[in-house]
Amino acid sequence: MELLTGRIVKAISGFYYVFTAEQRVRCCRARGVFKKRGISPVVGDQVEVEPIGANEGIVVSVAQRTNQLVRPVISNVDQALLVFALVDPPLSFFQLDKMIAAIERERVAIAIAFTKGDLPGADAVFAAANAIYSAIGYPVTRLSVKQGLGLGRTELSHLLADKVTVMAGQSGVGKSTILSHLSPESGAITGAVGERSHRGRHTTTHVELFPVDSGFLADTPGFSQIDLTDLELDDLGPLFRDFVQQAPQCEFRGCLHEVEQGCEVRVAVEQQRIVRSRYTHYLQLLQELKEAKARRYS
Repeated sequence: MELLTGRIVKAISGFYYVFTAEQRVRCCRARGVFKKRGISPVVGDQVEVEPIGANEGIVVSVAQRTNQLVRPVISNVDQALLVFALVDPPLSFFQLDKMIAAIERERVAIAIAFTKGDLPGADAVFAAANAIYSAIGYPVTRLSVKQGLGLGRTELSHLLADKVTVMAGQSGVGKSTILSHLSPESGAITGAVGERSHRGRHTTTHVELFPVDSGFLADTPGFSQIDLTDLELDDLGPLFRDFVQQAPQCEFRGCLHEVEQGCEVRVAVEQQRIVRSRYTHYLQLLQELKEAKARRYS
């Protein structure tokens, strides 16, 4: 029987749901040989399937992965779409910079979507954010699902076409709403933001890819729980893209861009070639790393 090619879009309790070249999903088991070889298929894997009947199959091979994220577990990711609300909840530039660093660590391309662009106060926040992150080189888009802002074919959609994209961001910022808009068949459940806490309820419990504009899009639980504390101190700077051009000109090798003499990054901050908020957030993360190391060795 002729094998079908496809991509695993969901994996639950030993069942693998594969979107095949037939443009539909088959519920599959994996051959026992994978377990013997220590191979565990994951969401995002390109696979070959031996079809059984109209809707089932057996995964018989897994193609080599281009990458694999650990939390959440997903492979062959082309880019991460970082989703942050401009207001309600208020935009945390620190959390955004921390998440950017975490994704840069995975060597995955980054785009940023700012949601709730129709709400009062959003204009000023977006102007500030766009000025920072567009200048660094990250694609930025402004969204409002209620008004259809940024969701047209020439806006967010062109960022997703022909790519496997994972959405990352804290709960309550509109990730599931975006997914429901772009892929109505996803059945994504949306959650409201608490008025007191300004934090949304978690609405996604597992990783699942949905076909969107010749690509795939996933809301990914786990990305909001970012931990960079296992990094070495001098590994943090390279995760700040705007530091990279300046750092080689620092006087001392291994410069942490903190108090060292001859630090070109600090000079760039003073000359406004690096945005001061980005540098401040870098120092906060550096301090977190130092404190984590102190706890481990105490």
